Amino acid sequence: MGNGEWGDEGDGGDEGDEGDLFPMPNAQCPMPNAQSLRLILLSGDWIPLTLPERICSQFNHPQIISLGGATEASIWSIFYPINKIDPNWKSVPYGYSLTNQQIYVLNQSLQPCPNWAIGELYIGGLGIAKGYWQNPELTAERFIPNPFIGEWEAGEQRKRGENLSPSSPSSPPSPPLPLSLYKTGDLGRYLPDGTIEFLGREDFQVKINGYRIELGEIEVALQQHPAIAQAVITTLGLPSQQQLLAYIVLQPEMQLNAPLPNPPQGKAGGVSPTDFKLQQRGVRSLDSTAPHIALPGAESFGVKLQRQSYRQFLEQSVSLNSLGEFLECLRSQQLSNSPLPKYRYASAGSLYPVQTYIYIKPNRVQNLAAGIYYYHPQQHQLIHLSNSAKVDGRIYGINQEIFAQAAFGLFLIAEMQAIAPIYGDKSRDLCLLEAGYISQLLMETAPDYNLGLCPIGALEFDAIRDNFALHEQHILLHSFVGGCIDPTWKTRWLSPENPQTQLTKTELMTQKLRQFLQQRLPEYMIPTLYIPLEALPLTPNGKLDRRALPLPEFQSTKTESPVILPTTDLEVAIANLWQSVLQVEVQSIHDNFFELGGNSLSATQLLTQMRSSLQLDLPIREFFFNPTLASQADLLKLQWHQKPQPAKTPQIERVERGEAQHLLANLDQLSEEEVDKLLKQMQLQEGG
Repeated sequence: MGNGEWGDEGDGGDEGDEGDLFPMPNAQCPMPNAQSLRLILLSGDWIPLTLPERICSQFNHPQIISLGGATEASIWSIFYPINKIDPNWKSVPYGYSLTNQQIYVLNQSLQPCPNWAIGELYIGGLGIAKGYWQNPELTAERFIPNPFIGEWEAGEQRKRGENLSPSSPSSPPSPPLPLSLYKTGDLGRYLPDGTIEFLGREDFQVKINGYRIELGEIEVALQQHPAIAQAVITTLGLPSQQQLLAYIVLQPEMQLNAPLPNPPQGKAGGVSPTDFKLQQRGVRSLDSTAPHIALPGAESFGVKLQRQSYRQFLEQSVSLNSLGEFLECLRSQQLSNSPLPKYRYASAGSLYPVQTYIYIKPNRVQNLAAGIYYYHPQQHQLIHLSNSAKVDGRIYGINQEIFAQAAFGLFLIAEMQAIAPIYGDKSRDLCLLEAGYISQLLMETAPDYNLGLCPIGALEFDAIRDNFALHEQHILLHSFVGGCIDPTWKTRWLSPENPQTQLTKTELMTQKLRQFLQQRLPEYMIPTLYIPLEALPLTPNGKLDRRALPLPEFQSTKTESPVILPTTDLEVAIANLWQSVLQVEVQSIHDNFFELGGNSLSATQLLTQMRSSLQLDLPIREFFFNPTLASQADLLKLQWHQKPQPAKTPQIERVERGEAQHLLANLDQLSEEEVDKLLKQMQLQEGG
């Protein structure tokens, strides 16, 4: 097909397969010499960002060139030399047109799109095929008259410095004109540097919850997980309730929770923060031949964790009694036989230079005005420092959402003048140690008073420093945000597993992949269903056969856990809400909201109904991490029992709650802007 005479019906290009790049050497196909290989050509629409780096690690840094195009246009029409990977890329850029070929990004009127505007990709030039064999209808649809023939001819003449007058006797004959453009069915856009960014097949663009999604972008993100060899994303359900479905093929002998490979040496940013955490580098890896001594002690089958971080808080205000009893763990105690006060945590030289400050949000602590306070450990008092200070949540960066829900912020600040005269240049390190002791004490004490704390690693403290009445020798060491928690949350890690709370293998896989994708994609692009396959089905010519992908079996999780009908008043109430929103029957407390057809938008609708009809508050994040009826009932049972007169079968009524409720009543007619507005409003309502 290199001469462009005739093409087969296109399928939108080949997908790069990283797994097949390095086959095992054999007699018929020996591996090339790593030192002599100088050029590698990669062909595909979505080339994983990790692939060029893997190639360079295997060989002696050969030149790598990405190529793309269609069979109908001599296979390759666009190229991109891969020299450096930008971590902000979603995939390797499509690149620039090859010589004697043109790649156009056109709108529906066949006019060129400006930079950043999404249009359809068309291929022109000398490599265009004449059409499809004995298929005039498809030929007429995909091979269209070239609207730029005159401009192209004039441009070629300008390149040669020719007289543009058609009567010029000295004009040499022009090359054959590209009479047609090939309509690829792919989407792309021009970038300011002149390259073209591939945005996927027009056929694979879907609209879910008001958002336009390119399925290939999700596939690329999934394949970045080291346990995933291949991934295919599709949609399932009616247009009004579509959800994303992921088919995954695991790497041989790889598990989703296995430690990830080390990043390349010399590259500090070789892996994402999530992947780096999973490597658990703080646990030393030693030679297996070293002597191992098993220590005596009873084997414990239960998790014993008193300290945990809380990233969600209830909207209710904190009582002043709870706050005071919580801070009392920092109170000094005077012993009769000691000239200095004693504390429940250690400090170098008994100097105790670390001070505690707290910011109270408006109306979030009962009988306590908003502002910034200093906690006096000897008098057990809050000293008010600022009347009008209001902390801008933007100083918390990526933790703004957590701060928005919190009732207060807590700051550990070192008074260096209280330690430096004795310990000199060791003073800051000793203060950090003391802050560590205090942090552990605070996090273990807070749950006793139904309070939760979330440690904050970094924030723009200088933006609010003046409100604390500090001098230059004061140094921020650490901070927290905190608020009220549901008591059931603090036992989630401590409760032994039982048939109603134990995660199935499918739920565990779904949870881990969702957590992985949440670091890379917005929530509306994260699949709700995941189906593991031993291999992807292929057509006789080796392409993915999407029609052969198996449909999900919604009973898959139920085969691994007993079918238990909703029996308690709370379980029945939640089941009624699910059935009202999803229009399906809930058969077991182990049913999964998303496997029954739920999606992000129906989840927000359900949460709104739950608040208005049941007076129960379940944060959005908790809903997504606990999608089964049993897990949601477990989270809400304390709120349910504290209700004055819970109804056994509450009536689900539509309650007018402003514009958000109006939008929820018209799900099928929402625009992208309205969906985005709705979700943001839901999150703001949760954050108080």
